[in-house]
Amino acid sequence: MPIYTEPDEPEFARLEARHRWFWNVLLADYGELEAAPDAGEAPESLNWLLLVPPDRRYDFDEAECGLAYVSPDGSYACTIWDATGEEDDPWAVFLIDDYGPRLLPEYSVFGEDTSVEAREAILKRAADEVPERAERGDFTRTGEAIVVPEWLLIAPPDGEDDE
Repeated sequence: MPIYTEPDEPEFARLEARHRWFWNVLLADYGELEAAPDAGEAPESLNWLLLVPPDRRYDFDEAECGLAYVSPDGSYACTIWDATGEEDDPWAVFLIDDYGPRLLPEYSVFGEDTSVEAREAILKRAADEVPERAERGDFTRTGEAIVVPEWLLIAPPDGEDDE
């Protein structure tokens, strides 16, 4: 099966490490990534914070990879990341592949006044639909891969990961 959801699965771990830059973009943008150059900003093509509503950009404090997908022929791979804030507000879902970040707004919650029930319904829909859409090829894209600077791929020091 080309869907992986457990961090101890080798393919999940490999793809999560390959797309580690997603978490590191958050740290760099907030000035918390020691490996970042003096400017500290990720390239625009990788800076997923530019894809969220501007008034919510600095409300995120966590990012976690929840799913990895590899096409049956191995020609395409992506990961799905959740970026969340305090008490899961906001909650943004991103598809990450070699071509950069893609916000999945239909599975994200940015409204501060969104009810708990509405938030849970959106997130349940994401859990139900995203794996199927990945397997159908709905997310597959091609093009020129984005170059990720080495400093964005650095693993966090022990005990300072995204959980």
